[in-house]
Amino acid sequence: MMKHIYMNGIKLTATVVALGLAACSGSGTSPKGVTTANVAANTLQMNVGTANLGGALGTNFVVTYRQPSGQSGTLVSSPTLTFPHAIAAAAGTPDGFNATIVTGPATAEVGTASATSTAQTGTNATTFGIDGGASGFGLEPYNYGNTGSPDAIGPYQVPVYDAVGLAAQSAAAGQPVDPNAFIPLGGLPAFDPSGNAAAVLAGFNGVSEGLNVFAVAPSVGTYTLAVAVPGAAGSSTTAAISTIVPLPTIAAAPVPTITAVAGGNASTSATFAYVQPAGVTEAYVQVTDFGPTTAGAASCNGASLGKPVYYTVLMRASGTATLPAGALCSASDNSPPGGTASDGDAFTVQVIGFDYPAFEASYPSSLGNAAPSLVGAGASHQADVTISPQAVYNVPVGGGAPVIGVLPASHARASGTATLRK
Repeated sequence: MMKHIYMNGIKLTATVVALGLAACSGSGTSPKGVTTANVAANTLQMNVGTANLGGALGTNFVVTYRQPSGQSGTLVSSPTLTFPHAIAAAAGTPDGFNATIVTGPATAEVGTASATSTAQTGTNATTFGIDGGASGFGLEPYNYGNTGSPDAIGPYQVPVYDAVGLAAQSAAAGQPVDPNAFIPLGGLPAFDPSGNAAAVLAGFNGVSEGLNVFAVAPSVGTYTLAVAVPGAAGSSTTAAISTIVPLPTIAAAPVPTITAVAGGNASTSATFAYVQPAGVTEAYVQVTDFGPTTAGAASCNGASLGKPVYYTVLMRASGTATLPAGALCSASDNSPPGGTASDGDAFTVQVIGFDYPAFEASYPSSLGNAAPSLVGAGASHQADVTISPQAVYNVPVGGGAPVIGVLPASHARASGTATLRK
């Protein structure tokens, strides 16, 4: 009998080889009986390309590992990612799963060409640790542990191997504080997180966008992804970068215009004037609402620093991106206990532009497809991405131009509360 996982808004049929690994119930938390699958029938895909991070160059990896039904391939896999050059990034800090990916390669990987994984019973530090695996969309920390549930439900931050975050790491919090790092989760209107039991449990409300960007400069050459599956034959695939000329830099995210109509937040809307860069075929205007920053205040839509609300508008040409009505809350909509008005919601705005069908390859758009197209539209057909810096705003009273704001230093955009660790 098949069991289901609700992961990032998608009900996935999760199957593994019969190794005593437990599948999970619809809640994504309770261990159940083992199910089996023909792992040899799975399809592993990868495309690579440049990542323009507001002018800094990184490398973009697009991965799908799926059953013939289009569902995620296995509950546990161990990837090895081999670059056409030695990894020169500074060594990262291992987390509780022996993974260093957020801040850099493992010490033993520096100077080599491969980002590796830790065996499920191992203790050595590696890029992917024991929880990083190849999923239905992306390289993510979704491997199942001995609890019968995923080690994590939230995707990796963008970018990983984040030298900026590592340099600014807080000794007290132990978390990167790169102001442009973000969790690639999508929300309405492009992605519908309703029924996402795993997301609610993890403290966020969004669908994984399957975005894996390494803060490592790209090189012309062939990249290899090998995926090992315990007790079964693994898979491998290659992809090449033929040009390191990136998509145009998006120097700044579009400035929002807030319209507040009498009658409360249900009449509040936000629009953005989006200009499509040359070479970009589709883009996300990404807004993350962190709620009010006043101590004790509550957002009218439930957003908070620990549980942000995500919005994503899919754009395929220049035009106006519009959030759903009531997406952001003003000071008059928010109030702490006692009814005293607080500040309006603090939110970030960012643009992610692609030259490949990122949205079409994502869930739920590609449910039922074992091998969605990852081919870029450019002459090289590589998968390039350009990402703007993040801008931070506060919702103004009465509408109009938003106020440029600052999120508290304790916000967890880069890691922490947006990821469930067990």
